[in-house]
Amino acid sequence: YIDTEDTFRPERIAQMAEGAGLDPNAVLDRIHVARAYNSAHQMLLVDEIKRMSKSIDVKMVIVDSLTSHFRAEYVGRGMLADRQQKLNKHLKELKQLSDVNNALVLVTNQVMSNPGTMWGDPTKAIGGHIVGHASTFRLYLRKSKGGRRIARLIDSPNLPEGEAVFTVTAEGIRE
Repeated sequence: YIDTEDTFRPERIAQMAEGAGLDPNAVLDRIHVARAYNSAHQMLLVDEIKRMSKSIDVKMVIVDSLTSHFRAEYVGRGMLADRQQKLNKHLKELKQLSDVNNALVLVTNQVMSNPGTMWGDPTKAIGGHIVGHASTFRLYLRKSKGGRRIARLIDSPNLPEGEAVFTVTAEGIRE
């Protein structure tokens, strides 16, 4: 778990493990968490995971949030090309890590509002086409009414767009 915004909460994992009837300590022992302090460090952590994968079985890598550091460090249109090139390199390294280890790579991303949108949802993902094309499946998560959330599949190579409503409880995700 590469944490770029200091949001990983082990107590939340323990709570969900207990809700699923699992030993919280055993679950937490299988999760390796690293805090990324800037985009270069974030990319270095992927290299470290590649090295670790030679001695331990890596089956999932989560990057939360993919674009946070890139967005903060590469400000303005003048730096957009450099940001996108570096982000593309990072995504290619994550894809290679996934392919070599047959592992799931899950990234979260930030969104921004597009005030020029005349109809539809004015939010759009940070990172543009590079992030969109590097992802096999793209989900858009949003809050709904009454503590519910909506997950919308917006891109998939083999599934139609669709939505699922869920809640997040002490025990984890529930329908």
